[in-house]
Amino acid sequence: MKNSDKIKRAIAFYSFVMLFFILLPVILAYSLGYHIDFKELKIYKRGIIYITSHPTGAFIYINGKLHTDLTPAQIEELKPGTYRMEVRREGFYPWEKEVVVKPNMVTKAEHIILFPIVQETKRIGEEETIDFAVLNKSNIYYMARSGLFRSNIDGSSFKKLSSYSNWPKKIVNKKFSTDGNKFLYFDERNIWVVYLNLDKTIVQNGENAHVEEVLISEDPIVDVFWHSLSNYIIIITEKYVDVLELQGGGKRNTATLYKFNKKPKGLYYDEGSDSLYFTDAKRSADSKEATYLYRLDLRQTFFSKLMQLFTKKEVETLDEKR
Repeated sequence: MKNSDKIKRAIAFYSFVMLFFILLPVILAYSLGYHIDFKELKIYKRGIIYITSHPTGAFIYINGKLHTDLTPAQIEELKPGTYRMEVRREGFYPWEKEVVVKPNMVTKAEHIILFPIVQETKRIGEEETIDFAVLNKSNIYYMARSGLFRSNIDGSSFKKLSSYSNWPKKIVNKKFSTDGNKFLYFDERNIWVVYLNLDKTIVQNGENAHVEEVLISEDPIVDVFWHSLSNYIIIITEKYVDVLELQGGGKRNTATLYKFNKKPKGLYYDEGSDSLYFTDAKRSADSKEATYLYRLDLRQTFFSKLMQLFTKKEVETLDEKR
C-alpha cells in the first residue's frame, strides 16, 4: 500500500473520530430534550403548547404568524418564553392571550370558547317589564307595568298573577325565601314581600299573588336576607341588624340584634347555619380603631327564644290595656 493511501485513510479516520466527538454532544442534547441555538450559542430545553377551542378548526397565530395546524393542536419545539397566542375563526370574536412556555413542560390553553359575532336574542314575556326575578332556574317572575306575571324559564306558560304594578323606581335587589313561596325586593328605605302560591281559599278577585310593603326604614338599607324558616327576614341597615317576623297581621314583631359602630363593608349570610358574617370597627384602650370580622348566630334555637320574648311583650301589652 502506498504511503499516500495510508495518509488519506488516516486523515479520513481521524476526521470521522473528530466529527463523532463534535456531533455527540449535539445528538445527546437533542435526545434529552435540549435544543442548541447556534446563533446565540445557547442550549435550552424546549416546551409545548396544547390548545383547544369550541368550535374546533380555528386558525392559530403565534406572535402574529399563522401556524400550520388548526385547533385542537399540539405545538412543539418552542423556545421557553412568552408567546402571544391568537385563535381566530370567521364569524366569531377572536381570542387572544399571552402564554408562557416553560422548559420541558406542556402549557395548556384549553376550553377556549369563540363567541359568534351575531348573537341570537329572543324576547321573553309579553308585557313591558320593569324588573324580574328567577326562581331556581325554573320560573321567571315579571314585575311589569300592568301587573305581576310568571312564565317558565323559556318564556312559555305566561300567566298573570296579580294586577299590582306599583313597583319602586329603583330596586336594589330581589331574593326568594327558602321555601320558594315568597320573594322580597327592596330599595334604599323600603322592603316589599311578594307572596306566591296562595291558598285558593284566600285568593280574591282572581289574584294568585299578593304584594305587601312590610317595612319603611329610618336608616338606609344595606342588604336583606331570608332566614331558613322563611317567616323572618334579616335586615341590615347602616346602623343596625334587625329581624322582622312576617307571620300575623297588624303591627309586625321586630327586634334589633346588633348595633354597628361603623357601616359594614362586607356581608355574607350562610343559609345552612343561619349565620350572618359582617365587619365592624372597635376602639382599643388607646383609642385606635380596628376593623374585625364577626359572626352572628341566628339558628332556630335563637328564634325560639326570640318568639318567647315577642310573646312576653304581647302579654305585657294586654295586661297594661286591662
